Amino acid sequence: MKKLIISALILATSFNASADHKIVSVGSNITEILFALDLDDQVVAADKTSTVPPEAEKIATLGHPSNVSMEGVFSYHPTSYISDDRFPNPTLISKLEAANIDVLVLKQALTLDDLFEQIKVISVHYGKAAEGKALIHELTEKEAKLKRIPEKEQVKAAFLYGRGSLLMMGANTTVDHLFSLAQIKNSFDFEGTKPVNPESVIIANPDALVTVDKALRQEEDKSRFFELPGMSATNAGKNKSITTIPIKQVNIGLKTIDTALELNKHFYDK
Repeated sequence: MKKLIISALILATSFNASADHKIVSVGSNITEILFALDLDDQVVAADKTSTVPPEAEKIATLGHPSNVSMEGVFSYHPTSYISDDRFPNPTLISKLEAANIDVLVLKQALTLDDLFEQIKVISVHYGKAAEGKALIHELTEKEAKLKRIPEKEQVKAAFLYGRGSLLMMGANTTVDHLFSLAQIKNSFDFEGTKPVNPESVIIANPDALVTVDKALRQEEDKSRFFELPGMSATNAGKNKSITTIPIKQVNIGLKTIDTALELNKHFYDK
């Protein structure tokens, strides 16, 4: 039994949504949606990044979404496999389909609209349409709260992250959408993600830096950012302005709106 979803278009045959399933979930926000739809008792395994909500940690036994092993997935004898298309795994998908296992591959959520579509498709697929509608309604109410915030002169922020060499996130990325929701201007106007370089930093001239919480565990961790070549010439470097978001919120998920509200409050409620 197969079902493949690309750009949230259903391209497949029938599926017994009312039955109990053994679901393998790959993608932290996908797992989070499954739990929010009260499907947690049917999720038998998830990738290692699926640690939200905390209850998901006990089933986050597979590898990183970019490197989920076929053996690991099949060891759980799933009846259904779900992921997004951020890390394509055509070999695994073809093997699952050949084994007559239900497969869903959804478009990666880069915006709230993408997220709402994911929720809609997942909820209908697994017989939780009412729960899906309620969840989307809850999120759209929060989104409306964001939209009611009066616009102010926008702060320019640069998002930098990475364990080794730092990366910059530009236009049409998840963080770019998060900034837009929070009424923050992304300092970088290039498309996608690139390694940090002095010229880009100086041209961008951000008012503030944003990174993930795990990158600033200690006060001295800030030096990694402010000592970057070219940073001292920027407003952010001169003012030593930096803040963080939870590492899980680099992706668009159920807490994206809450994170946008917190960023807006941080930069404008002073």
